[in-house]
Amino acid sequence: MDHSPNLISVVTPVYGCEESLPELYERVELAIQKIKTDFELIMVVDGSPDNSWNVIMKMAGKDNRVKGILFSRNFGQHKAIAAGLERANGEWIVVLDCDLQDQPEEIPKLYNKAIEGYDLVLGRRQQTFPQDLLL
Repeated sequence: MDHSPNLISVVTPVYGCEESLPELYERVELAIQKIKTDFELIMVVDGSPDNSWNVIMKMAGKDNRVKGILFSRNFGQHKAIAAGLERANGEWIVVLDCDLQDQPEEIPKLYNKAIEGYDLVLGRRQQTFPQDLLL
């Protein structure tokens, strides 16, 4: 498959994230505006019991950069990511969790490293649990 060099594909497996999807979309859009390239947001609903699919379809009706994939049942996060990767058209692909634990605002940092010539750029979450609460 040919990939568009000016496109970032954001792949998001979706399970139980109905409430966070609009914020995810807005934050991805704002983050990618900073690097002046285009994006597609591919959300893969992995048998989610909530109303996630309808939320995605509503967003897709307003913005053709939003794409949805609906699984008939829960196949697991890795299968959902793989389905999104298979449909991705961008030269660069970012995988984000739908619950916003992965911050879309980090996309420009990842992209800037990628265009320096790296084939693969990884990020990891820093500890977010307060240390004083650990036993």
